[in-house]
Amino acid sequence: MRKRIITTAIVFLFVMGIAVAASPNIASAGSKRLLSIATASTGGSWYPAGGAIGSLITKYIPNTEASAHPSAASRENIRLLQEKKTDLAMVMPSIAYFAKTGTSLYKGKPPAKVKGLFSFWGIDLLIIARADTDIYKIEDLKGHKVGFGPPGSGSANMSKKILAEYGMTYDDVKPQFISATEQSQALKDKTLDAAMYTIGTPASTFVDLCTLTKCRILPIKEKMMAKIVKKYPYYASSVIPAKAYPQIDTDTPALKWVGIVVTYDDLDSELAYKIVKTICKDHLDEFKQCHAQAKKLTTEGMSKGMSIPWHPGAARFWKEVGLLK
Repeated sequence: MRKRIITTAIVFLFVMGIAVAASPNIASAGSKRLLSIATASTGGSWYPAGGAIGSLITKYIPNTEASAHPSAASRENIRLLQEKKTDLAMVMPSIAYFAKTGTSLYKGKPPAKVKGLFSFWGIDLLIIARADTDIYKIEDLKGHKVGFGPPGSGSANMSKKILAEYGMTYDDVKPQFISATEQSQALKDKTLDAAMYTIGTPASTFVDLCTLTKCRILPIKEKMMAKIVKKYPYYASSVIPAKAYPQIDTDTPALKWVGIVVTYDDLDSELAYKIVKTICKDHLDEFKQCHAQAKKLTTEGMSKGMSIPWHPGAARFWKEVGLLK
């Protein structure tokens, strides 16, 4: 009898251990809550930003440890959140909106169970070509080997839309769907003629490219810019400044969107509040050190550009500081 009781107890504890380990919202007594943060490729600005967010959470939120990991960007990050294989994710506002509303790329699918925490800096659509090609404007991409973001990524989705505004599809070019780092290397190796990628300015992988290989950045001109922004209100006009990339001496009109940090619906509300307060107010000065783009961030600015409903914990913070009614 005693042996049977002991065996039953062991089985019970084993099952409970599996349940605790399997749930991202449960931490065993005395242990740290572990959080993962899905970013994008290591060559862009999101990865160091995610690392900085993780470091600040670990440093300032008791009993919590967070770390960033690279990914194939927005669509994969939504999937990871849905499957609870990550806890926070950096995504494009358009992809988050489509996933939440079950529209566009997510048409026919149930609305994603995701909520917003805060926004950060804008991400430019960099359209870059080697200077030894005959590519001077976007229309010139026809017939050339052009790199786009990974299949299904927000970057590839945005590029497809912009090509369409110029009367082109992927069939008009020789597309390769690869990461920013792979694009940069392929341009150096001359296995690509041009690339389109949404990435923070300046992006280290393209800084390295322009240091070694003379390139040009293709502009989106004023009339086309106005047309695109009217049609896609989650995009905005931007400028890639002169000298942001070596050997490029003029300002270049570009499109951008504001990156957002989201989580799953049922992340602990108190934890969500602490994360937003830590990053967006209490230790924003430290977060600003993670990337050149971060230096422009303000608490007020980080409350703007959210394309999906706020997580209750985030809403509590934004109301507390007077930025949400």
